[in-house]
Amino acid sequence: MAAARSAGVGFVVITDHGNLAAKPLEGYHDGLLVLVGTEISTEQGHLLGLGIPDPQFRFSGDARDALEDVHDLGGFSFAAHPLSPRPDFQWTGWSLPGPWGFELLNGDSQWREAGWVRLARTAALYKLHPSYALLGSLTSPRAALARWDELLAVRDAAGLAGADAHSRVPLPRGRAIRFPSYESVFRLVQNHVLLPRPLSGEAGPDGRAVLEALAQGRSYVGLDALAPAGEFSFTAEADGRVWTMGETASAEATLRLRAGGRLPRGARIVLLRDGQTHLEAADRLDAPSPGPGVYRVEVRVPGWDVPWVISNPIYVFAPAQAEERARRAAWGPEVPPPDGRLALDSFEKGTIFAPEFDPSSWMNPEVLASSAGPGGKGAGRLEFRLGTPAPGRPYTWCALVSRRPLDLSGFRGLVFSIKADGVYRLWVQLRDENPASPDEGTEWWFRSVRTAREWRRVAVPFEAFRSINKHSDGRLDLDKIRQLVFVLDAGAVKPETHGTIWLSDVAAY
Repeated sequence: MAAARSAGVGFVVITDHGNLAAKPLEGYHDGLLVLVGTEISTEQGHLLGLGIPDPQFRFSGDARDALEDVHDLGGFSFAAHPLSPRPDFQWTGWSLPGPWGFELLNGDSQWREAGWVRLARTAALYKLHPSYALLGSLTSPRAALARWDELLAVRDAAGLAGADAHSRVPLPRGRAIRFPSYESVFRLVQNHVLLPRPLSGEAGPDGRAVLEALAQGRSYVGLDALAPAGEFSFTAEADGRVWTMGETASAEATLRLRAGGRLPRGARIVLLRDGQTHLEAADRLDAPSPGPGVYRVEVRVPGWDVPWVISNPIYVFAPAQAEERARRAAWGPEVPPPDGRLALDSFEKGTIFAPEFDPSSWMNPEVLASSAGPGGKGAGRLEFRLGTPAPGRPYTWCALVSRRPLDLSGFRGLVFSIKADGVYRLWVQLRDENPASPDEGTEWWFRSVRTAREWRRVAVPFEAFRSINKHSDGRLDLDKIRQLVFVLDAGAVKPETHGTIWLSDVAAY
């Protein structure tokens, strides 16, 4: 926070990995607006979740789940370092639904791409001139911009820059040096947001306004260490109406596209239409729109690989085209779950499930909850308090376990009704035979499900189950299911969480 104030920025967003522990710091601090989100690790890459509260549940590790969780928590998602040189950091969820955006520039990716020659030069010059030294480490974002244009051809998608600042270079024997400083990184590249009105000084509304501007693309990326970028503008204008970045202008014959501001000497304004260069100009661009398309601007300065400014697009489309693009970015309607064809547990006169938990946790031994299900049906009750991991006890869990063998071949998935007294995530597990597995000769396949305070019918297709067993045989053997489990652990909810989850009408479809 001190570094951000010293760098002169108006806001900073903290996105620590896998937690929102900095949430109590959110608000104004000596004029600096501090916002707190999180970076979520998923199998498809890392996601930034902005504008969300600290949930009681854990994110599941599935990118679609994470996008849905962030959306339902009232927040906004961006894929972090999507084209990182490190393969396990790359984003692979390009076809996932929702209005998520992604980082066009990322500090960690830039550092990894720079190579030893550039980094050595940066280190040598850093004490003399930190900003100039860091500018010399930057590499062209051409691949990220091309990927962005591909996504923009389908739907609106906001782009931003992420400092990914850690101020730490690890050394042998657990040591580290503080390099580069937070302040120098914050001065390097900044997100400039366009707000409908000045900030009020009230942290809640102001924070929401900033995040909505980022999510809607009412912003641009500026290479401020090269030259201050705060006076850049890019608008579309027709008959007294003005549209700016992130907005959709109507495709009218009188529409003009204008870009300019206070530019560095020798800068060229490049207007791109659907990812292709349409026009170039020095100092100021003012041109008629040639028709529908996605228009964005790059301001390029000779001698530098990274554009001085990368704007978010202005979209020019007729109402029907704009509506279709909005539909592609939206969450689709919920698909009604299929009917169960093989009843596994109705919880009416008995149950196949029994409570199991570790010694630090607690569960209500009474699983059956008569008439507690939807419409007065029977229900199973998972009333729990999850313990805290400790030395010698790394795993804590509470589970409803059925050890009855099942042959589910010929079926496509599980379907059940679920309700809880809070919003949690729990694992649905199928354990099949695998003699190579150390877990009693069973391999554990799992899928995460989120609860709500009202009854929901949920379908979980077998193809969505995954395994992290190092001895996996690579397939879920539906004819050799040995256990069906509903389980909460520290990967699903926070330790010491307590509550009740009800299940009803568990079946295969």
